[in-house]
Amino acid sequence: MKFAFKGLSSLHKSERNFRIQTFIGLIVLVIALFMDINEYEVLWLSFSVMLVLLMEGLNTVVEKMLDLLYPEYNALVGKIKDISAAVVLIAAVFSIVAGITIFGKVLFKFNPKYGIIVAVVFILLIKALSPKGGE
Repeated sequence: MKFAFKGLSSLHKSERNFRIQTFIGLIVLVIALFMDINEYEVLWLSFSVMLVLLMEGLNTVVEKMLDLLYPEYNALVGKIKDISAAVVLIAAVFSIVAGITIFGKVLFKFNPKYGIIVAVVFILLIKALSPKGGE
């Protein structure tokens, strides 16, 4: 546990995005404490927050390892780092979908399907921004 907490401390101190995501996650979970949501919604919100933090930590590991192994610019390394960052983005969008679905229903009486709309828009955006034929 000592090393795990040392790693968490290092991650929090050195990674701005992790600090931002931790702060946002804390706000989401504190707000959820005061809302009338069921245990499954609490679980989904908690999972969403932890998933983003987990993916950001893994992204940092990938980047640090690649920087160590390839200190000079390498196009393939850049591509791997971009993909690793994309994984964090996907987790963040999942969290947004969960938040819209749960908070939207409770605060604004939104139909939970608004979360699906956000997910569909995100996937369509991926398709629209991706070049045809691969690279």
